[in-house]
Amino acid sequence: MNSNYLSLHAESAKRAAQYFFKQPVAMLLILAMLAIAMTLPLTLYLSVQSGKDVLDKLSEVPQITLYMEQEANEADNENVRNLLSGDRRVKESKFVSKDDGLAEMQQAMGTQDIVSMLDENPLPDAFVVTPAENNPESIAALQDELSHYPMVESTQMDKEWMQTLYQFNKLVDKIFWFLAITLGLAFVLVAHNTIRLQILSHKEEIEITKLLGAPSSFVRRPFLYQAAWQSLLSAGISLALCTWIMKASQPLVTQIFSPYGISLQWRTFNVWEIVLVLLVTCALGMGGAWLAVTQHLYHFRAKRN
Repeated sequence: MNSNYLSLHAESAKRAAQYFFKQPVAMLLILAMLAIAMTLPLTLYLSVQSGKDVLDKLSEVPQITLYMEQEANEADNENVRNLLSGDRRVKESKFVSKDDGLAEMQQAMGTQDIVSMLDENPLPDAFVVTPAENNPESIAALQDELSHYPMVESTQMDKEWMQTLYQFNKLVDKIFWFLAITLGLAFVLVAHNTIRLQILSHKEEIEITKLLGAPSSFVRRPFLYQAAWQSLLSAGISLALCTWIMKASQPLVTQIFSPYGISLQWRTFNVWEIVLVLLVTCALGMGGAWLAVTQHLYHFRAKRN
């Protein structure tokens, strides 16, 4: 019984594969349409994952610098120091006096003496704050609150480009999930419509088979395999397109990000991701086919009754 069951499935899979050679132009158009629709979310997925790889390497927490007003005195500095030490969102803070800041500037200028050229020290006292969490939203909220501390003139975050990259990556991630869901539903509808057309072209054959007592699983099986082959082929084409797009755009990406010290390397799909894409795509296609065949069989039973 098991050998007969397997032979039925093997025969259905074989007949479904042979169908592609009977109408090659129509099937190529369908495969191209499905592959192009899948390429966009898959490419966005690779972009998001590549951005996350870069952000993981740049895991150092950005620091926030508080610049005090020129009129701030020691009591004002001590007040801010106490506020920072009592804030759990602050991991550590370092006070940099205006004299220390001027000395660092002098050291950075080398042999050029700038101190003698100045009537007074133009630099303010400052606090360099290290947040406790490396989260863009938390750091932005902390910076906004620190800017309202008494006698604080302004705040500046180091590596603001990194925060921008976080936000951009988050936006792309949301777009990916939106497209993945909507195009996944579209994939099911296309598979449903494609199989429905095939059912209509074999309508008389299916009805005769049902009148002879064939179970619904027998009628449904070849169409499910046809949807499976169609899904697997379109997914394979889409994966190849994604790989080509990533490799073709890599020189441009390197040219854009290298001046900012970012080494963004587009990644490709690993083995498990390829398997997952094939399985999900196959499940979506077979789901659409199952709905189409079930709908037709339901109408056939209703007509007989």
